[in-house]
Amino acid sequence: MSELKHIPRENNVGKLRNYTLDKNTSPILEVELGERFVAETEDALNGVLREDPTKLYPRDTTPYSARVPAWLNPVCGPIYVNGVEAGDILVVTIEKIDKLLNGVTCTVPGAHHFTGLCGWEECDEMYTGIIENEGHKGTWKYGQHTYTWGLKPFLGTFATAPEWEVLSSLATSFGSAPACGGNLDCWDIREGTKVYLQSFNKGGLLFFGDMHASQGGGEVTGMANEVAGEVTLRCDVIKNKALNNIRLETPESLISVYCYRPIEAAIKLALKDLLLWLEEDYGMAKREAYILASICPECRINIYQVCSGLGRLMTTVGAEFPKKMLPG
Repeated sequence: MSELKHIPRENNVGKLRNYTLDKNTSPILEVELGERFVAETEDALNGVLREDPTKLYPRDTTPYSARVPAWLNPVCGPIYVNGVEAGDILVVTIEKIDKLLNGVTCTVPGAHHFTGLCGWEECDEMYTGIIENEGHKGTWKYGQHTYTWGLKPFLGTFATAPEWEVLSSLATSFGSAPACGGNLDCWDIREGTKVYLQSFNKGGLLFFGDMHASQGGGEVTGMANEVAGEVTLRCDVIKNKALNNIRLETPESLISVYCYRPIEAAIKLALKDLLLWLEEDYGMAKREAYILASICPECRINIYQVCSGLGRLMTTVGAEFPKKMLPG
């Protein structure tokens, strides 16, 4: 078996190309349909705090933190996929996520839900915490307390290049086209998931990064278990089909993902697209799918990201339908 193409970590951090979603960035790799490849990603804070936890963001992370928007969430890409054209759907299968390093989390002054509130001053101070990610478990110590939980790694930023816009990999949930993707922080973009993205350019031009080893619901502080690791991907295509939303197919479920504020609007648009997906591809009536979404406990509305104080970043939600309930 031939060795898989491999993109090393040093190629995915520290340069302008690593913080923008831009069709004019030269491809870092060219692959064929169905070809597996491997990339090493860096954490959202460029590895700076992981290597030296005495440092704080944003005080000690220049030049990254001095940029506007900040150079955070470095991405790998673009990946040029032969056989993909504008107007197609790029289908990306996440085959494996592994080789996680220790994670980092922090509090960022002015970028959380309780900024400026009396009694919450400690949450508005700079803080760095290191999370030991080992043996599928994360361990974090705060003062005399130690906490341990199971890891559920995923890729937080996942996108195709827009047709002509240039977007930040940090501050953009999506540009003018929701099905293009961006900084989603959606925990279902995980090992075993197929991600359906709209292609707006020849080659698809895939970007990905911002790996999280684990994340609580909503990622409420704006920082998860930010981690560097390795991912194995494979790309396929659905020809000449348009998407309204990013769509996910996990081993268990179909999920339509949407990013918007207020959260009620995001939920409505995610649910609408899920119901249309069930009608168009699986033959369900709209009313049938709508009612089932309301009565089956495995039909869920997932609240992935509700970050505050991060500019254009929107709330990310997903409407989920269990595959075992599909007709036939």
